Amino acid sequence: MARLVSMTEGRPGRSYDVVDQATIGRNSTQTVQLLDRLCSKEHALIRLQGGQWTLRDLGSRNGTFVNGQAVTSDHRMSDGDEITIGSSTLVFRLDSPRSMPSAGPDQSRVTFAPDILRSAISASLSYTGEQDFRPAHLISDAAELRRDYEKLRMAYTLQRDIALEHDLDKLLPRVLASLFANLECDRGAILLVTPPNDELVIKCVRSRNEGDTSEIRISDSVIREVVKGRKAVVSSNLLEDSRFDHAQSVILQGIRSSMSVPLLHREKVLGVIYLDSLVTTNAFAQRDLELVEGLANQAALAIDNSILMKQREEDIRVREKFSRLLSPRVVDQLVDQRVELTKGGSNRISTVLFSDLRGFTSMSERLGPEEIVSMLNEYFELMVEIVFEFEGTLDKYMGDGLMAVFGSPVDIEDAPLKAVAAALRMREALAQYNIFRRADGKEALNVGIGIDTGPLVAGYMGSSKTMNYTVIGAPVNLASRLCGAAQPTEILISNGTHAALHDWLQVETKPPMALKGISEPVIPHNVSRLKKRPEWLKF
Repeated sequence: MARLVSMTEGRPGRSYDVVDQATIGRNSTQTVQLLDRLCSKEHALIRLQGGQWTLRDLGSRNGTFVNGQAVTSDHRMSDGDEITIGSSTLVFRLDSPRSMPSAGPDQSRVTFAPDILRSAISASLSYTGEQDFRPAHLISDAAELRRDYEKLRMAYTLQRDIALEHDLDKLLPRVLASLFANLECDRGAILLVTPPNDELVIKCVRSRNEGDTSEIRISDSVIREVVKGRKAVVSSNLLEDSRFDHAQSVILQGIRSSMSVPLLHREKVLGVIYLDSLVTTNAFAQRDLELVEGLANQAALAIDNSILMKQREEDIRVREKFSRLLSPRVVDQLVDQRVELTKGGSNRISTVLFSDLRGFTSMSERLGPEEIVSMLNEYFELMVEIVFEFEGTLDKYMGDGLMAVFGSPVDIEDAPLKAVAAALRMREALAQYNIFRRADGKEALNVGIGIDTGPLVAGYMGSSKTMNYTVIGAPVNLASRLCGAAQPTEILISNGTHAALHDWLQVETKPPMALKGISEPVIPHNVSRLKKRPEWLKF
């Protein structure tokens, strides 16, 4: 993965993750949007080809430059290269691969170590008795030698396949099929520990007799012994094994021999491989056990990786769901489950901001639908980025307006001040954006903003099928009314918000206003600027 980091006055700004490729341009549909007059709508393309990142200029009017040199063909990128487009600068950064999160320095969660394979095969080659694998010079029976070779070949092939397969629906049947091809078993099953109660559940079964549709009933006594001891249990004659003499399922099914091997990863039991024979005693030899244990170790590693991949996919889904509403910091907390959003909500003190374009209705009558949509997308892109920059939460869009909340769903330091600072930054950004609009022969946009602070209820609300995160309370109503009363470029804050920020703001106090839905006249304060800068302020 790579990143493009925008630079402002020599300081890093917004960072854009690039997985395979990214487009750069002035259009809102581009991966990296640059609101730069000298930037074309579709200006440049950066992509990964054959393991090498390259940059291509897409026929732009003003060219693309890397480290001061014009890009005339596919340019090979290196870490730290500076891309210049008009007056904008992006720094190209190479990140190390992040296949999936790791719980610590042990990278076995994401890689398959060859020494595990070697140790498993070495264990299979060791011998402690007649039933173990014997050295070749001690074997005179060619048939025995072929059988042992086939089992070792199966072990190697399956371990190789396991390392390449992450889909459990494909992996588990393959494990059982290989075991059946080389062991004297009649039935087999793989059980996995399954949330939410961490119960062992049969996930895959196989029978030597393909027409056998009877249910495999695995003895709880056998499984408990495996899980408790974290080691394999092999019984050459279950009907005479004193450990399981009360196991009714063993008696009813007439099981003679069984092998149960734990799927262990980091001393944690992820599941059990179970094999049995209904007709043969002493069906499983020591060397069979060693082979299955080696395979179980590899299978457990693959299962753990599959679980992590599913968790990663879920994290990506959650991140995608909330990244359009919440700042990256809040999204990280949601993904890490440090914040939980539940239906019904909770009582909080937060600051609500409403912004609304002025003259949008008449503008809509003069412009075509496509131009209106394009303009709104570009406008909201600017505004929402500022909301997130000041740790706000995007509550909703409302036509040409938006509602943002500061202090929900998580507490943030100086929430009222950050809301006002965001409003000032919105006004400034819109003024800069209007320079480009006028240069393109388009009319300028003006915005009015209203802000109030107070107690409200924040949380997921809606039906069981459709729920949205929002806030409800008096501050929502008052902020909305102040926004409606604001003149172009005005930022009207309530008396309560002004009282909390009196030492920070230069304001013009306006006469009391009678606002719809508000019982008492409201004294609004029009914010001109900040009288002093907090440490966290970047502009």
